[in-house]
Amino acid sequence: MPQSPRNKKPSDVIDTIETEALGEVDYMPAEQTNEEFWAERDKRDQVIAERNRLEQDRMYADLSEPFSAEVERELRKGATTLIYIPVSEVIARLNRVFGVLGWSSEIIKCERDALDPDCIVAHVRLKVSSSEWGGVIQKDGFGGQKIKRTKTGEIVDLGNEFKGAVSDALKKAAQQFGVALYLSRSDEALNQEIEREHAANAPKIDPNILALWNKFREASKDFSAEQKTKLNEFWTKHSGGRPKPSPETATMQDIMALIEESARISFPGSEFEG
Repeated sequence: MPQSPRNKKPSDVIDTIETEALGEVDYMPAEQTNEEFWAERDKRDQVIAERNRLEQDRMYADLSEPFSAEVERELRKGATTLIYIPVSEVIARLNRVFGVLGWSSEIIKCERDALDPDCIVAHVRLKVSSSEWGGVIQKDGFGGQKIKRTKTGEIVDLGNEFKGAVSDALKKAAQQFGVALYLSRSDEALNQEIEREHAANAPKIDPNILALWNKFREASKDFSAEQKTKLNEFWTKHSGGRPKPSPETATMQDIMALIEESARISFPGSEFEG
């Protein structure tokens, strides 16, 4: 059984190791130990992986960016109005992000439906090639188009219906890369994602400050308008005119002072030690 290069001694290795990630050949210097060589290679692989992750995040952000209102089109189906993006804009987005030579599409099938001959169904495969992603990634999309007829029952333009079905399938495949995906997601799902992003980007609050802040809010939650005015006047004097405090901006000293002042306002004539 061949011995793993990690277990061989430097003197037993022909110091040539093919690096798949970079497509290069590494040479182990004579003065470098086997452990040092692999540690250095592992570190480099981690850098490459992080670089690829950042590139994929950037690419997805470009692909999933919402289209401008000028590009969006409306389609009425009964009492429902649907928003869609023309296939030309989807193709332009793919060209911009992947490059003209970085992607291709293949029509797997496009024919009249066996169960409903008045409907054209299409199956399109979208392929994206990327050395950084490691080869070719493909997504399949399925689309359809209803055949339009004149009042006398004649087909208006069958070729145009085939083209519409293929365009629909291509857009469904591109959607899996994020293109115009927001049009298919529910408002609730989008709002939840926005809330998660806001929470992730929100400044971190010291748990001790948050606990004090909750204590202050509890002490002042039932204040009358007059009591709130007194508390605001106190804060203006205490802070030197700073904006109203929040858990993100207030210090522990600020909140302690507010708690003490809230107690004085709640129990006038009482004395509280700071």
